[in-house]
Amino acid sequence: MMTQFGERLNSARKMAGMSMEGLAQKAGAVVSKQAINKYEKGKINPSSEVLLALANALDVKVDYFFRSSRITISGIEFRKRSRLTKKEEDRIKYQTIDFIQKYIEIEDILNTRQKYKNPVAHNRIQSHAEIECAALEIRKKWKLGNGPVPHLIELLEDNGLKIFEVEADERFDGLSGFAEDKTIPVIAVLKKQDLVRKRFTIAHELGHLLLDFSETEEKSSEKLCHAFAGALLLPKDVMEEELGRKRDKVTEWELKKLKGIYGASMQAIMARAYQLGIISDNAWRSFNIYINQKGWKKNEPGTYEGKERANRFKQLVLHAAAEQIISYSKAAGLLNKPLAEFEKEVRIVS
Repeated sequence: MMTQFGERLNSARKMAGMSMEGLAQKAGAVVSKQAINKYEKGKINPSSEVLLALANALDVKVDYFFRSSRITISGIEFRKRSRLTKKEEDRIKYQTIDFIQKYIEIEDILNTRQKYKNPVAHNRIQSHAEIECAALEIRKKWKLGNGPVPHLIELLEDNGLKIFEVEADERFDGLSGFAEDKTIPVIAVLKKQDLVRKRFTIAHELGHLLLDFSETEEKSSEKLCHAFAGALLLPKDVMEEELGRKRDKVTEWELKKLKGIYGASMQAIMARAYQLGIISDNAWRSFNIYINQKGWKKNEPGTYEGKERANRFKQLVLHAAAEQIISYSKAAGLLNKPLAEFEKEVRIVS
């Protein structure tokens, strides 16, 4: 049976994307693969020398192994047909869990736990019409009107969601799940990626969290979450006002303009137009042929100048450090930064 130390060692190893053999090699001659296996199973405990070697190899502090790991995340879902290896999926999953543990810890220290309320609870989704209704209801309850959503991550953080920006393989899109018995919704997204793709991924994962697909097949739910992302970022009234109710052809200039305003890709805009019946089957097919010929599937023209950063967790840590509620050392640990680097970043101005 795993002890607390065994669980934490297992988590740290998976966060680092290491096998037992890889960890043994990085830790040096002081520990073997077989010993690591026994540590994780709770059969033996390491010496202080081995403990320090493991912490250094995994780039964690020794106290990490003895910190409570009471937070679990349920229903974590990677995009279907994920191209990641099992080891990479585990690395992202365990890093996400570690982030949420730290997030909840700093919220508890400051007594600033946010309450999450699903604005479309109990909406069972099986059709595009129900997707449209859900997206409109969310916009209404979150007071978004029909305008662009310039700071999607900030909007979700303000409404009780936790967003984790992951340093990962570019093949990773996103994942979502819940912490603490479905009271804390979590989205992990690739930190360094094209901004409009990042926004669409977040909106897609939001669909998985807010909408009830219990009576829908997995393949259909993925398509419906794509449709939800489009409906949330590009309301029907906006699309009809910008493009008209019926179009035979759409210009590149118009798509670039909408991309720049609404932070959605040209492909997402045209997919939304097709879903709403603004463009025909032939126009949709012609568009897809055109972007394939131009190589726009991976690198389309047009720019969006917005910003999407998850800042709330860092803001809470800096607040606690500035008010001396936690030490700079503790703050640096929460942010996964060396103490010297954190001290350079913190500048008290009042």
